[in-house]
Amino acid sequence: MWPCRRSIRYMFAQINDGNAIAMPFAKGFGWAAELNLEDIFERLFKGESGKGYPKERVVPEQKNKKILDEVRKVTYKDIVTILKEIDQDLLKGAIGREKFKKYFFDNCKCEKIKEVITNVLEK
Repeated sequence: MWPCRRSIRYMFAQINDGNAIAMPFAKGFGWAAELNLEDIFERLFKGESGKGYPKERVVPEQKNKKILDEVRKVTYKDIVTILKEIDQDLLKGAIGREKFKKYFFDNCKCEKIKEVITNVLEK
């Protein structure tokens, strides 16, 4: 549980340069709730904020951002258009697993979407 709280603190203070935090009331704090809460706030406001990702994560995170920027360019449309315009290798990687195919084809109610997915999988 502690590594998770540390990463939340880091994301909030360093990457997002946050100025507000939402925390669930008494959820998962257990018998040492006051110690956990004290530690969270101590870590949250310790040191400078807004420094960004750690040096070893800058390049991978920038790469991920570029990928997501490309995905975002085509995702403000209807789902059929998105499926046709999104990077087909990325899509095929996401839908190519057997469990996905089983759940999708057993439950898909939209013939247009089913047709697009079938075409992608056949390529």
